[in-house]
Amino acid sequence: MSRLLKSLLGGVALISLAACATTTGDAGPKMMAEEEGPMIEPWGYPLDAFDPTTRPGDDFFQYANGGWLAATEIPSDRSGTGFSVIMQERNEARIAEIIADLSTSDVAAGSEGQKIRDFYNDFMDVAAIEAKGLDPIAEDVARIRAAKTHEDIARLMADPSLGLPSPIAIYVTIDSKSPSDYVMGATHSGIGMPDRSYYLRESERLDETRAAYKEHLARMLELLGEDNSAKRAAAVFDLETAIAERHWTRAERRNADLTYNRMTIAELEAMAPGMPWEAALDTLGLPSEGDIVVREKSAFPSLAALYAETPVAVWRDYLLANYISSNAAFLPDYVYQANFEFFGKALNGQEEPRDREKRGIALVNGRLDQAVGKEYIDRYFPEESKVLMTEMFEDIRSALSVRIDNLTWMTDATKVKAQEKLAAMTAKIAYPEKWQDYSELDIVSGDLFGNIKRHRVWSQAESNNRLGTKVDKREWFTAPQTVNAFYSPNRNEAFIPAGYIQSPLFDPKADAAINYGAIGSIVGHEIGHGFDDQGSKYDAQGFLQSWWTEEDRAAFDALGDKFAAQFDEYEPLPGLHVNGRQTLGENIGDLAGVLVAYHAYKEHLNGEESPVLDGFTGEQRVFLGRAQARRFKRTEESLRQRLLSAPHSPMYLRVNGMVRNIDEWYDAFDVQPGDELYLPPEERVKIW
Repeated sequence: MSRLLKSLLGGVALISLAACATTTGDAGPKMMAEEEGPMIEPWGYPLDAFDPTTRPGDDFFQYANGGWLAATEIPSDRSGTGFSVIMQERNEARIAEIIADLSTSDVAAGSEGQKIRDFYNDFMDVAAIEAKGLDPIAEDVARIRAAKTHEDIARLMADPSLGLPSPIAIYVTIDSKSPSDYVMGATHSGIGMPDRSYYLRESERLDETRAAYKEHLARMLELLGEDNSAKRAAAVFDLETAIAERHWTRAERRNADLTYNRMTIAELEAMAPGMPWEAALDTLGLPSEGDIVVREKSAFPSLAALYAETPVAVWRDYLLANYISSNAAFLPDYVYQANFEFFGKALNGQEEPRDREKRGIALVNGRLDQAVGKEYIDRYFPEESKVLMTEMFEDIRSALSVRIDNLTWMTDATKVKAQEKLAAMTAKIAYPEKWQDYSELDIVSGDLFGNIKRHRVWSQAESNNRLGTKVDKREWFTAPQTVNAFYSPNRNEAFIPAGYIQSPLFDPKADAAINYGAIGSIVGHEIGHGFDDQGSKYDAQGFLQSWWTEEDRAAFDALGDKFAAQFDEYEPLPGLHVNGRQTLGENIGDLAGVLVAYHAYKEHLNGEESPVLDGFTGEQRVFLGRAQARRFKRTEESLRQRLLSAPHSPMYLRVNGMVRNIDEWYDAFDVQPGDELYLPPEERVKIW
């Protein structure tokens, strides 16, 4: 066993203090809480996190987190660190323990335990990987080099075992206008950098990134022994730039109405005749007849034309460079390191790769997520936490219900529909009722690359098999150990996985105000997505159809416009502003989340005064909990990437940008005119 794996395991005893004493099957006893107090002293918030030199009203994020920001360095193997990294590393230690136990146990062939063990062990067998060199990809590379026609290229792009990009991606999804059914979908795709802006935006820093990406493409071709790599890489870059020019912006792609364009396959072929649609669908294992929902409809004709007019030789180079890059993690270290130079260092500012053990953990946690999740829940998640989180969810649902009733800008007719949707929303807490079945997936010991390809084929088959069936709402599209939370508009479901139900977001022994401000604001955020600028277009059953009066929709959209304009003014990096439209849905979710968490906490007090702890009232501690839940520090490269391509605002604005619109924050911290964050009451956005 490696020293790193031992160190990860050594942390489990300390990391798992929040779990309860109970036994679940063969996984052994869950950890017992050995201390009376919260994991973070003194009451769930570290007093050394503060910056006492900053006034709350000038920069609340800095006030609440400045001590931590000053004392914290971003680890060299990460592009950022903060609240989520604490939970991710705790989970890594737990998964390391699961893997170690499986490695010393008798596990049945074909069992999920065998698949987890062998997948991980094969990734960790560096000697075997280095000895094989590029042999595992030789046959696939030969197939790409042998492509002679555009149909050949389309079949390669659609072959699930290869994992190749395409200017248009085809998949199976829930039908937003018939949410109990599945339908084929299609979206534009095909660029190697995170967003079209990386190709098109004028910026000195992005010029440097583009130059680095061209060098990366050339290096990938060189690794395959291709000659004239710089010239050929330039042609691939020009092709990706042309694809990017045809892409919609991130803000446009958020529009639920514009991105639902149902048509027959025949109509798609007529609208965009340059793509070999039948060949692509056949290779994917999907029907060449029936309906498909096209997202960015106006982009498809020009993308199909670009596909047809681009020489096959350029497409071959595009596929070769992308193939070795996307598979670099499973090849010898020199390939991985070459790929990391761009995607790790240049793009994210990450100084060095993560240790191989941690990458191996990430591999099995990603490819066999729910198999790992079963073990995780059995060993580490106390059922009491699910009960408490379910109660908090209902408290926050109730708080939003009261707020809807009290809205002054919404008429009674729309309030009735809003309450129906809120009441119908399903809370998916901690772990799924129905687990993913991996019985059809073969993981063969000693065949890492084959396992990767088999997993891709299995995943595509799992997706294809949903066509013609009804949506099973017992299923989850994520794993319980995931350190994140989600809302599904066409299912009207909020997901709060067990991975999020832990300190520093949730601790049963911490102060209630901190819990409401931290995990409570996240629960409120996910519920709030059902009522953001796009989620609000889906009704109580998940149908994409309006439930608003025209008057109320106009009033709501005007509030959203005001909020977007507010965020457009923020400039986290010189010359690079937040895109208020791109981030509007998440910003509305954040604002709703903080508000309803605050009011749920007030209801939790049952009319009693909140206790004062170390000079902080309960009302103040709710907002401090929010600040703790978004405590994060990023490299400049990572921040730039998120500003250009992510739906969320930077973490400091997910705190400051919210509280300055909340009257109760002004009261809690006595924020006055002249303070930097002060907004006159008439300029504060009040939506939910």
